[in-house]
Parts: sequence; C-alpha cells; structure tokens
Amino acid sequence: MTEPAPEPAEAPRQALLPVPRSGLRGWLTMGIYQPVFLLAFLLYSPVLLWRIAFDRRYRKGLRERMGFVPRRANGGEVVWIHGVSVGEVKAASNFIAQLRRARPDLELIVSSTTPNGHQVARQEYKDLPVVFYPLDFGRFPARAIERIRPRCVLLMELEIWPNFLQAARKRGVPVAVINGRISERTFKGYRLARGLLPQLDLISTYCVQDRAYQKRLLDLGVDPARVFVTGNMKYDSVVMGTHADAALSLRPWLAAEGELVIVAGSTHADEELWVLEAVAAAAAGLPQRTRTVLVPRHPERANTIEDQLRAVGAEVVRWSQCSESLPPLARGAVVLVDTIGQLQRFYAACDIAFVGGSLIPHGGQNMLEPAAQGRATVFGPHTTNFRRDVELLLAADAVEQVADRGALQAALANLLRNPGRRQQLGANALRVIADNQGATARTLELVAGLLGETIGGSAASAC
Repeated sequence: MTEPAPEPAEAPRQALLPVPRSGLRGWLTMGIYQPVFLLAFLLYSPVLLWRIAFDRRYRKGLRERMGFVPRRANGGEVVWIHGVSVGEVKAASNFIAQLRRARPDLELIVSSTTPNGHQVARQEYKDLPVVFYPLDFGRFPARAIERIRPRCVLLMELEIWPNFLQAARKRGVPVAVINGRISERTFKGYRLARGLLPQLDLISTYCVQDRAYQKRLLDLGVDPARVFVTGNMKYDSVVMGTHADAALSLRPWLAAEGELVIVAGSTHADEELWVLEAVAAAAAGLPQRTRTVLVPRHPERANTIEDQLRAVGAEVVRWSQCSESLPPLARGAVVLVDTIGQLQRFYAACDIAFVGGSLIPHGGQNMLEPAAQGRATVFGPHTTNFRRDVELLLAADAVEQVADRGALQAALANLLRNPGRRQQLGANALRVIADNQGATARTLELVAGLLGETIGGSAASAC
C-alpha cells in the first residue's frame, strides 16, 4: 500500500509571518559571500566565455542574467515563479494553471537558470513572459526585481541565493519556497555554515514535500511557524495530459512490425551504450523485435552519442531530422531524440521505460513521468534526488529498481517476455500518482496571503 498523502496544512494564515531584518549576522554573511562569489565567478569565467562564444543560448540570456529583464509596462500585480531547470519548470505547470484559473487578474512571470529550463518554460507557457534568473552578484538581482516589480516571488524546491533574498527584503517583496526539498548533501553543507545562514530567515513561507524535509529545515533553525508539509506538486503536474494523442501517432511509427518499444529517458554519459547493450542481450531469442529510443538529458550531447552508437554498429535515426514526416524505420534502428520537450510523448508510446541518471552516481531523474503514463518503469540504484518518490513506488510494487547493468539486463528480459507484469507495474504506478495528488491545492492555500487575499475554492476543487 502507498503511504497516504500529507494532511492539508493547518491555519495557513499563520504561515504568513513578517520577514525579519537580517541584522548583524546578515551583514557578516554578505561580507563573506560577495567576495567568495566573485572569486568563484572569476574561476568559472573561462568556461562561461567559451559557452557564450559557441552557444547562442548563453549569449541570448546574458543581459537577463545581469538583471536586464524586460520592464513591466503596466501596474498590475505580478507573481514571479522560478524553477532552476527542466524538472522544476515542469513541476510548476499545474500550480501555474490553477493559479491562473483562481486569480486571472494576476500577471505571472516565469524564470529559469539553465538554457534547457528556459526553453522548456517557453514551450510550456507560451503566453507568459519567460526570463533567465539573475546571477547572484552585485546589483543584478536588485535590477531584475526593480524591473519586474513582483508582488511576491515563489521559488520552486529550494533555490536560495543570499543576494537575491536581501534585494527582495529591502524592496518589501515576500519570498516563499513551494514544493520545497532539501537534499541530505545540501542539509549537511548548510549545517556546517548554520551560524551564517540568515537567508533562511528571509523566506516567508516554506511549503515542503514531506516531513523529512520539514525536519531538516527545523534543524537548521527555521521558525516552525513558517514550515508546512504540502506534498509533492509533481504528482499533480505529471498527469495534466496523458499524451494519448502522441502515443497514437508515435506508436505505429516506432512499432510498425509489432516491436516492443523501450524508451531510455534523461540518460547521461555512458548510459546510452549500457542500455543498448542490455536491450540487445535481453531480447536475444525473443520472437518479437524491439525498438530502442534514447532521450538524453542534455540534447547537445546528441552528436557524441550518435558517434558512439555508430561505432558499435548501430543504425541511428535523429528525431530532429524525421519528426515532420515520420519515414519508415529500418529494423533495429535506434531513435535518438535530440530536441527538448519530447520525453513524455515517447514515454506514452513505449512498453518499458528506463529512467537515466540512475546507473551512474548522479542521483536519478524523474521517474514519475513514465509512471504517470502507466508504463513499466525501471531505473538503477542511484536515486537520491527522488528518494521519497522511489520509496512510494517501490512500496506499491509500481516500479523495478536494479542494482547494476547486469541486473538491468535481467529485468528487461523478464519484462519483455511478461506483458502481465508490465501491465501490473503500470496500473500500480497510476494508483500511486492518484493517491498522492493534492499538493497544488494545499500550496495555493498557503501562499494566498502573499497575494493579498484568499484564493477561492476554484483552485482547490480543480485538483
């Protein structure tokens, strides 16, 4: 059985405490932080200059990273929602949709730190302004805040930058963390510098995913009246669309001869070859052919991946070169998805999903996406980034976690030959998703006070 979703937060108005002054400790922190940031920036500058010279995405966002975001033309109230990268941007989608329905009078602006996150945000929120988050140095954050003039800022997960928070405090802009999480590694680092963490005090409200994250914040000295367990909004966001239409178009193309389709999503270096080897070994002797689709976490690696695949004799078809016409695929051809925003569509069209970043010590990627499509989902041992999700899914027998590459081959062999097991995993996964919904409504209730009035029942009833 899955563990029940967190109880709705009590007395949300109590969370809306005034932001305290940072005082002497804040002055001391900034006095240390600014020189350290400058030193780190100088050390990183050769890499940054290289990227600016050869990657137009970095050139495009440079002015916005310096705080030169577009100025607001009118005087309406603005909510600034920030997600670091692709995962956070996607997790915010249902929250943004519900907030727009509940408060259509508000203007929303979305920011992201990474180029991929920025691109996905533009795809997800076509009618909203999307900007790059400012570098946390000098007047960059203050300039961005002065140009946007937000009523409040909502940070997805736990994106805490001291300079930004100080700039928001000085301008009377409340900041809240939504869908908050603090990893064990980050917690240990913060605990070492506990005496120099006034930026934690500059957050008005923490809406966190579970009680473990709540406890870590309390251990760091955050006021308990500011920290609320609301659940994980990813469970609401991943089911906004079932992508059935994508499956209807992609499935006949991928499996024209009845192939079983394996999609390896969000893969990192080396995992593409390992998955290809595991599929080949697992499918040996299988009467039904297989089709492998690789969707790397970073599409800019596509050229390198293609070279690696061709070096081992694989035929490679690039999605960017065939997405419009969908020409017939040769038997055994590997589809390499080299564009952003396609992963869930391919998950919807597969029989088995492998979630990358998990065979290497990276911490894993989002396994809720294939689970939400009702697909048999497999991943490796390294899943610290999604600890809570993995616990829930494993407890419900909704996914399979393997210890290494050899175990991956065995798991794939069993799933390829056992359609009943694939269906069972998919059905169990859908139940886990449904049982853990509701975080968006609880979060909206808690941040309502930052917007000056209660968000009505329309938001809650839609979740």
